[in-house]
Amino acid sequence: MVGEQPARFERRVLREDIKEYLIDAILRGELQAGEHIVEMRLAQQLGVSQGPVREALRDLEIFGFVVRSPFRGTQVRQVSAEDIAQVYPLRAAIEGVAIRAATTRIDDTTLKELDLLVDRMYEAARQDDHHAHAKADTAFHRMIVEASGNGLISQYWQSMRLATTTFITSTLIHRSLEELTERHKPIIAALRAGDPYAAEAAMRWHIEELGNWILAEAEVERQAEAFKGAERQVAQEGVNTVSHRISRSE
Repeated sequence: MVGEQPARFERRVLREDIKEYLIDAILRGELQAGEHIVEMRLAQQLGVSQGPVREALRDLEIFGFVVRSPFRGTQVRQVSAEDIAQVYPLRAAIEGVAIRAATTRIDDTTLKELDLLVDRMYEAARQDDHHAHAKADTAFHRMIVEASGNGLISQYWQSMRLATTTFITSTLIHRSLEELTERHKPIIAALRAGDPYAAEAAMRWHIEELGNWILAEAEVERQAEAFKGAERQVAQEGVNTVSHRISRSE
């Protein structure tokens, strides 16, 4: 099914851990489009109950990574970079509204906690720990959403599992964890300045640029594959030409 069981699954597993594990397997091609995911088998493989596995698959269905049907079960869906990138403007809009409201409400204690989360990201970057970095990054954005004081925004953010894009970003974008951490500084600076519109602009840029990076890297990969295909075709034509000349000389 998927690769070796990660060490972290030897301990109590949360839905988020299983979700990240599956997303990573799908994005890296360990789980192919059309492949079936059996809840009981996956739960046994990871040494957990079926409950968190079922919840993780429900989250993946929201993002379009899997499809579920009564008779066919759960299958991996073919996901394109365009599919994934569509989520980022939506998240940018929601978190943009959230931080605009949070700017007028946030206190020094919360700002210090945001600083500590950025420090955790730097430490994770030094250790090259993508899992720990994604956890701290998610907590950073969750804290700002909650600081907005708008229960409806928090509900939307949680129900749509928008924090999932944090892990997707670290998997798909070939940027250093340190660079991804640095991008949080303008957000904190705008919050400290107490400028709600600057904070909203910083947050929108912070998220939308990631979606643009995903599309740009996907285009580079497509061009590279097209170039390799053209090289193979030219090489094959050369072989055919040589073979034809040899057969004629005989």
